[in-house]
Formats: sequence, structure tokens, C-alpha cells
Amino acid sequence: MIVSIAEEMNPARRNTMEDVHVAHPPGSWGAPEDGATFLGVYDGHGGRLIADYLEDHLAENVAREWAHAEAERSAEEKEAQGAAGGSRERLAKKRRMDESREKENDDGNAASESLLSGIEAEGRIVQTALERAFLLTDVQSRIDGVTTSGATVVCCVVVPKFSPDGKLESIVIHAANAGDARAVLSSSAARPLRKSLAGGKRGKPTGSGAANHVLANRSRRVPNPELPSELPLRRRSTKALRITHDHKSTDPAEVARIESAGGVMIRGRVLGVLAVARSLGDHGLKEYVIGQPHLSSTTVRIVDDDDDHDDNISFDGGSGEEETTQSARPGCAVKTASAPYTDGEFLIVACDGLWDVMEDQEAVDFVRDRVAKGQSEGEERSREEVSQCLVDEALRRGSTDNITVIVYWL
Repeated sequence: MIVSIAEEMNPARRNTMEDVHVAHPPGSWGAPEDGATFLGVYDGHGGRLIADYLEDHLAENVAREWAHAEAERSAEEKEAQGAAGGSRERLAKKRRMDESREKENDDGNAASESLLSGIEAEGRIVQTALERAFLLTDVQSRIDGVTTSGATVVCCVVVPKFSPDGKLESIVIHAANAGDARAVLSSSAARPLRKSLAGGKRGKPTGSGAANHVLANRSRRVPNPELPSELPLRRRSTKALRITHDHKSTDPAEVARIESAGGVMIRGRVLGVLAVARSLGDHGLKEYVIGQPHLSSTTVRIVDDDDDHDDNISFDGGSGEEETTQSARPGCAVKTASAPYTDGEFLIVACDGLWDVMEDQEAVDFVRDRVAKGQSEGEERSREEVSQCLVDEALRRGSTDNITVIVYWL
């Protein structure tokens, strides 16, 4: 597994660097799941105090809340078992009947259903942890006196899933964001399960400083010996799948929320100040600029090169037939386990310094083309260096902001 990271103050346009990023490899940040990786980009404004605070505290809070959410789920299950009382025998009989029916299904279907059932349960736990951690860290920053700056935030928790015999079967990406920092997955054709949890029917494929200052860039392999080496870049149609949601101040839903809370929009900005509707920090505007994150969980299927694919799939921000449950919490979407698998290659996590000048699909195509070109020319570090290539391209296109890019190879 490879993580490529690059950052640029953009001194021609900016006098300070207010972006912060983190990339915590498995086993290094206290997550209950030993194989989980944490990626985060924190785009500060009005100073970098809150971004620095997030660097120190957000991942730690996610890990802690993850453990708490698991403990709560375990307690709820025990309570439910206790309440069943005399019904245990009936439950056991029903379980035996269900198991008998499962054996009649195709072995692959049963294995997939079992795997996704676990993924769905974990997804809800991790999303609960991410939401709580965002809100908790926001409150803590105010208590600790970090009151004059804000940051848009995107983070991803990447969890590998293994079969009973130890084979890597899938990777689940749990994403959360507030503001316009974004995560985009390079995805080839998505296919539904042969038997989904929702209906059990086969479906059709669906979808700072000196003027010359440049911050050091880092590329490194994530030390996770349990995972296999990366596969060669696959040459097939690849789509950009956005797994976060931009909370722009021009978003009609966000404008309605802000105005219903008594706020006003002036020249397309919240109270004439901010061009984003959600962030962490910005405590003077917290009544309107909330820290509630958008949440999603996406399952990336690990495939062999000779697997069949349908390349006529389009991800255009919502036309796919993925089963998405809208939560009662504002801005929260849960992609349940019955959503299609997607065959992924890499994940781009970046601030708006990149996304202001590149569309999702452009960024995905750029990475694939640059790496393919590097491999054809014998460049051994083309994957490690591709984030710097994205930063350079954003500068060439006239980005006016700090730029931070993480490319995580699945």
C-alpha cells in the first residue's frame, strides 16, 4: 500500500500555509480495528490554530468514540438477548432455519451477504464515531480557547476486510467532511451483489514565510504487512466517485438552513464572511456555520484482472442506484451494505486548492494517465510522486489557495 502526499503554500498567492494533513497508518492511532488507516486534510482559514488543533485531536477522538460506539452496541445486544428470555429457543430455531436456507444458496452469495452484513454494522458504528468526534473536537477547541480561526475538514477511515482464510476481499472507506474539502474515489464499473441484503434479487449493473518558501512533501508506504503488494495499474474505464459532499454557502439546502436559524447571506457568503456553510472552529458564527459532518461508507471490492467488468457505468453525483438512507441528522447519508461494490484503485483526499481548478473526473484521469506514463517510462516511484504532480498541475491551472493532496493507493 502506498500513500503519496504533497502540499504547497502557493507563495505567489498566499503569505501563510494554513493547511494541515495527517496520515496515520494501521496500529498507530488507537483505533479498535488494527488494520484501519486514518487520512485527513484540514484546510484552515483565519489562521491555522484550529487546523493544528485538529491535527492533534481529531483522529484521537475518532478512535475513542469508535471504541465507545462498539461498547454501546455490545451492551445493546446483551440487553436484547436478556429481554428475549423465554424466546431464546424460538430464536435459535429460527436461526437454524435461516442457516439451512443459506446453505441452499450459492456459496459465493452467502459469503458476500455475510461479509456485507458485518460491513453495514461496522459502517454505522464508525459513522457514529466520526460524527461524535467532529462535534466533540469542535466543542473542545472552543473550551481550549481556539476561537478565532476555522477549518474545512475531510477525513477517511480505510478498513481492509479479509475472508476467513486470510485473503483480502474488500476495503471499506468511511468518509466524513464539513465544508468543501473533498474525497474522490477512482472507481471502475460498480456491480450490485448477486443477492443484495435489501431484496435478494439479481440486478443489472449500476452504478510561513518567504516568497520562495515551499513546504517539504512526503511520500511513504504504509507499513501494513498483512496487505498484499499493489497490483499493476489496470487499464479500463475509470470513473470518479465523490464520497463526500461540498457544503458551499451557495448550496440551496445550506442557505435554507442558515436563514431558518436567523442568519443572512450577503454576496453569497454567510453573514458576508464565509464561503462555506460548515466547518470546525469559526465559533463566532457557530449558530450558522455548523460542524455537523456529511457521512458515507463505501465498499471497494478487490478483483482479479480477469474479472468481468461493465464499463458503461456513470457516477455523476447521484444517478446510480445505490441504496442510500437519508439520516434524520442534517447532511448525513449512509450508504448501506446493499449498495453496489465498486472496484477502486486509489483515493484522492484534498482541499479546495485542488478542487477549485480540477473537476473530480479530471483529477482521477490525471493520476491514472501520469502513473501509466511513468510506468511505461520505467519510473519506479510514479505512484509515490503523483500527489506532487497534482499539486503542480493545480498551480499551472492558476489555483489561488494553499494546496494539499493525499493520494492513497488501495
